[in-house]
Amino acid sequence: IRPWADFSAAMASAVAGQQATQGTSFRLLTGAVSSPTLVSQIQQLLARLPQAKWIQYEPAARDHAWTGARLAFGEVVAPQYAFEQADVILSLDGDVLDSGAGKIRYARDFAARRRVSPGQTAMNRLYVVESVPTNTGSKADHRLALKAREIPAVARAIAAGLGVAGVSGAAPQAAAAFVGAVVKDLQAHRGRALVVAGDQQQAAVHVLAHAMNAALGSVGTTVT
Repeated sequence: IRPWADFSAAMASAVAGQQATQGTSFRLLTGAVSSPTLVSQIQQLLARLPQAKWIQYEPAARDHAWTGARLAFGEVVAPQYAFEQADVILSLDGDVLDSGAGKIRYARDFAARRRVSPGQTAMNRLYVVESVPTNTGSKADHRLALKAREIPAVARAIAAGLGVAGVSGAAPQAAAAFVGAVVKDLQAHRGRALVVAGDQQQAAVHVLAHAMNAALGSVGTTVT
């Protein structure tokens, strides 16, 4: 353990040694930074070393979801789900009712559509494809357990069945009946269907989820 003064001196020496090359071999690794003060300090450092690179990394980040959004829309966007508007929901390896941003609201809105009362007997229907048991999976009307690496193939097969342009592929044999039922149900509830993808799934699955929601006419109703 060293005092701050020792670190400051060592850092100043390291930066000074990079001045001649403008920081060509200087890398700064941080977690996500939300402090305006720290961002300003880092930007001052990068202004002194314009060839340096700043890398931000979080072990539990939403990199796949962000990359998928960028591929689908050209920029990073965060889908907002309206579970209270959804008659049929497909979750692709996403514990959306128990983790991530919006989970409390989503769980409440989902549960509101499960209540049966006099004159109200219709409920929503939840399909879940997942690699490990989750709380969302435990609420599913139909749950398909697969290895995580098999889920992209299922997503492609469902997207192909819904007529998403440029997508083809058959589901694994063990998932064929499930895929057929999901496609039929989603198509029967166009505009009232919702597809969500789990953060841990690869970016391609997120792209497919966005494309399926668009193909189902769900944008503006069950997802924005």
